[in-house]
Amino acid sequence: MPVDTRGLNQGHVDKRMRVALADGELLEIRLHELTVCAKPEPCCGITYVLISTNRSDGKRDKGAAYWTAFGEIERFQVLGD
Repeated sequence: MPVDTRGLNQGHVDKRMRVALADGELLEIRLHELTVCAKPEPCCGITYVLISTNRSDGKRDKGAAYWTAFGEIERFQVLGD
């Protein structure tokens, strides 16, 4: 069974995006990399650089790189290059 990338593909790499996660967090990111496996694996997801977040708990640093599984992504919107 192929991995559900939630519609993300290689054309989105290096784009500035808004991403909504299942836990309610809203991110503005620059997508760095997609990890897509032939079958669903725990490592399948996106690596990105955080521009901003609606979290106020200080657990994410702007400018830092993070990874999120495809299953955590509810929706996304491309904002630009």
